[in-house]
Amino acid sequence: MKYFLILLLALTITVQAGVFGSEKVAPGTNSPEKDYDTVNGSITVGDDAHVDNLDTVNGSIKVGENAIVGKVETVNGSIKFEDGVTADHTETVNGSITLGDKCLIKGHAETVNGSINAGRGCSVDGNMETVNGKISADATLIEGSVKTVNGNIKLDNGTVVNGDVFIDKSSGWFNTNKKVPEVYIGDDVVVNGDLIFKKKVKLYVADSAKVGEIVGEDIEDM
Repeated sequence: MKYFLILLLALTITVQAGVFGSEKVAPGTNSPEKDYDTVNGSITVGDDAHVDNLDTVNGSIKVGENAIVGKVETVNGSIKFEDGVTADHTETVNGSITLGDKCLIKGHAETVNGSINAGRGCSVDGNMETVNGKISADATLIEGSVKTVNGNIKLDNGTVVNGDVFIDKSSGWFNTNKKVPEVYIGDDVVVNGDLIFKKKVKLYVADSAKVGEIVGEDIEDM
């Protein structure tokens, strides 16, 4: 019985360490079907690793250069990808999302309270979307739309958006923010959809940029 209790205690400590502690994946790890989950802790993936889904509740997630991962999700924490990361999608609620250069996101990049920044040469196959935060992209291909409510949008250096650029009107909890969003469409940017603004915005469109219809009743020049 004594040995059984010792074994049970050891198993309990091991489980708790995995659920409530931080997770670290060594550089070069090749476990494409292995998930890493925790509740109260961060997840760090080393350079050139190949693993599956990363999921935490209270903690940040950092993925090293040229790593390949599955779905990357947290609730209270930021997500940071170094250069060359490939992921299925990336999603948080309270935190920013930072993509290094030449990252590939096969789905969406979404947050609620936080900014999203895509480095030079990234590709996002879904939407880039936040409610309270800035969205910026540099020489990035976005197959979906770029959406926010209370935040600025900056697209620059030949970024291509195949969907719309959309700013929705504030409602509910988010209706107290009176700051006017600024939308910057920089040099050689292409928006194959429309610019749709459901509230007052300040807008700049470079002469070399190409956009669809501009829809909105209260638009000021930046």
